[in-house]
Amino acid sequence: MKRVLWATLPERGHYHPMLGPAAELAKRGVEVTFTAPLDIGDELAAAGFTRFVAPPGRGKPARANRGAEFAALIAQPERLRGWIGAMLVDAAVADIEPLRAIIRELEPDVVALDAMAYAAAIAAHLEGKPWVSVSSSLNPVVPDDIDTPLIRTTRALDPKRRALFASYGIDATFRVADVLSPFATVAFTTEAFAGPAPESVVLAGPTLPVGHRGEPRLPTSDFDIYMSLGTQAFHQPAWFEKAFAAGRRLLAAVGDLTWPRLPETVHVAPYVAQLAALAQARAFISHVGANSLMEAIAFGVPLVMTPICNDQHHNAILAERAGAGRIVDFATATPRAITAALEAAFASKREPVAATGASVAADVIMAQ
Repeated sequence: MKRVLWATLPERGHYHPMLGPAAELAKRGVEVTFTAPLDIGDELAAAGFTRFVAPPGRGKPARANRGAEFAALIAQPERLRGWIGAMLVDAAVADIEPLRAIIRELEPDVVALDAMAYAAAIAAHLEGKPWVSVSSSLNPVVPDDIDTPLIRTTRALDPKRRALFASYGIDATFRVADVLSPFATVAFTTEAFAGPAPESVVLAGPTLPVGHRGEPRLPTSDFDIYMSLGTQAFHQPAWFEKAFAAGRRLLAAVGDLTWPRLPETVHVAPYVAQLAALAQARAFISHVGANSLMEAIAFGVPLVMTPICNDQHHNAILAERAGAGRIVDFATATPRAITAALEAAFASKREPVAATGASVAADVIMAQ
């Protein structure tokens, strides 16, 4: 039996796109074990993956990485730049040796890893294992003419991360925050959306889970707009209130935000099963995280995009260029402007895009 160790980062936006390919591998008889720097074993078990291992002594993901605390962080550019550097490079140093021990214990044939999991790439190299970068973003296909705060941050970080990899004998290639693999790199998008693939990057198409990912039922079917600002930077109450004031039937995933009174047309829940919501929605108000974006593409749902931070800014630019939606800055937009954008979304026609990501990514991993 072939064995794959799948190294992910411990946030939904990172591990959700990996569930489909991992389940596809399992269907093909591959033994898949997940690992992450923090304990997300319960979350993965709810999605059907019981083989999980973390380095010893690791707890659950910190609340500081989501909600009000995270919103305060991203509102301060210098703090955000420091956080990105610490997450990508500084934290990787402590994870390399524990991951090497996990690889030696499990003896995988291939290591599949989130393209931002630098420690896993280094550990796989040091243990002589082929490794495939599977991007949880669109970083591998961002064209050179786009410039965003994240691109500038990672450009400034480049000497430090190159030095880290070089200290282990690796001449690494990066694209924005992602490390590209000399074996293969998978991006969950299409040529029609992002243009021709860069060298060694496989455009797999959108990825959806092969089975259930442990999500609750929809709280209502009385909506035609779905709104989510993700599971990290969602603490933007004024933005939700502008959408509520647009006067449309709306279902919103709002995390720990609450309101004493809501319009009759608005339904909210802390967390919403996004795939079920997109199967019904006529428009999607989104922060444009890469996973949300490509799930919307898969369902053919037009987007109203209000990027908040990091890769969301270049995701929105790519989506607008591809005609998948329009950018509306909710920080400055009026409810009337949001209503107009929603009307335009309702009037647009988008065809669903085949969700080939799980099978293509599995093919790439199996080929190593």
